[in-house]
Amino acid sequence: MIPTFNDHSLLEEALTHTSWAYENGGTHNERLEFLGDAVLQLCSTELLFQRFPGEREGTLHSYRTRLVSTGHLAGIARTWKLGEMAKLGKGEEATGGREKDRLLAGLFEAVLGAIYLDGGFAAAQATVADVLREDLDGLPALADPRSSLHEWCQREHKTPPSYAVTGEQGPPHDRTFDVTVSVNGAALGAGSGRSKKAASIAAARAAAEALGLSK
Repeated sequence: MIPTFNDHSLLEEALTHTSWAYENGGTHNERLEFLGDAVLQLCSTELLFQRFPGEREGTLHSYRTRLVSTGHLAGIARTWKLGEMAKLGKGEEATGGREKDRLLAGLFEAVLGAIYLDGGFAAAQATVADVLREDLDGLPALADPRSSLHEWCQREHKTPPSYAVTGEQGPPHDRTFDVTVSVNGAALGAGSGRSKKAASIAAARAAAEALGLSK
């Protein structure tokens, strides 16, 4: 649930969408959303850094990507009923704005920004730790999707997937690789990473998500 605010006007601003402000005047939540995004990145990164001391940067990055994805943040916003509390303009209301993932994710980030301003970093960190607690427990099982993709390819096509490096960018000491994963010559997904392994994992994750294999 949303923490109690000392300055309730911050929460009111966080829940005011730009569409409302354009139609009615006053401030909206874009600045708070900008702040909340940065706070979320830092808080989630610190949580992952402390929780998984043995994991490499690429794995931590993939964990964070899942935690701060638009769909995931929208789910938190729905739990907090932010869509019901938001101030929306008539046009946004008419097009189902209260159920749009992107709008809901923005509301959560704006509220988090407001929590940071109202209670400081400790309050924001406690909030992020609380809403991500259950997700952190399930992250290790999602770290490498190559095994589930391999099983699917064997089951559906009787052959394993193949990974091919399709591009390289950057200097030798800071290389980024592009990898495409295919089965029987048909591309299933593509991804990039700072190593061939990381790029392969990203490609497998994209394929798994497209095939509906992700949990």
